[in-house]
Amino acid sequence: MKKKLVLIALFVLPVVTYLFFTTSVANFTSLPVVSEQVSDVAFLQSPSRGVTTVGLDSLQLKDRVTVVGYLGDALKDNVGFTANLNLTVYKYYQGFDEFQMLFFVNPGSEDQVAEVKESLARVTDVSKLYFVTATPEEVRAHFDSLKTPYAADLAGFSPFVFIIDKDLNLRSRDDDLKKQNNYGYDLTQAVETGYLKDDIKVVLAEYRLALKKNRNASAKIEQRRPTKKD
Repeated sequence: MKKKLVLIALFVLPVVTYLFFTTSVANFTSLPVVSEQVSDVAFLQSPSRGVTTVGLDSLQLKDRVTVVGYLGDALKDNVGFTANLNLTVYKYYQGFDEFQMLFFVNPGSEDQVAEVKESLARVTDVSKLYFVTATPEEVRAHFDSLKTPYAADLAGFSPFVFIIDKDLNLRSRDDDLKKQNNYGYDLTQAVETGYLKDDIKVVLAEYRLALKKNRNASAKIEQRRPTKKD
């Protein structure tokens, strides 16, 4: 009997442990898609809108990993909101080519945007941190494209931020019992900022892993190609 227990301890338990950890890694490296076909921001560049937004020459959500927020006309009242994100999230991912952060603000916020960006630039490179001008109606229309149970207020403000992937999918952990919000990240709750930071890491890791697999596959295909003989 003792010999059997020793054998189980030596051979069975390590296998069970291995399976447990590999399953955990598989779950960690994929963040669920909770809705699809989020609107891109090409409409913001239309000259017929009558609203000028500076610095949007090539801004898009497609082919980017974007944290999107909706400040409306509450930018100045939520300086702590943007400063906290800048320090706890943006700072860590600004070096990734595909990462960016975008906040919608109402027309008339341009001076406030300049002040906020000047303040944030003392800490980080804000070249991938965008404040885009949109009317409350445009903001709510874009917010609605997320297909969440939440709503922006009449001025276009929401305490939630969201992760949009390269394929215009909304991503969030929807199976975590500790996280109350299954679509976005409520930044009035400190713990949600930690979830946001971790989940961006997961999405970026997914693309890095896919890129690595594609490169390895291309290399193997190249090796299998027959060479022409003279």
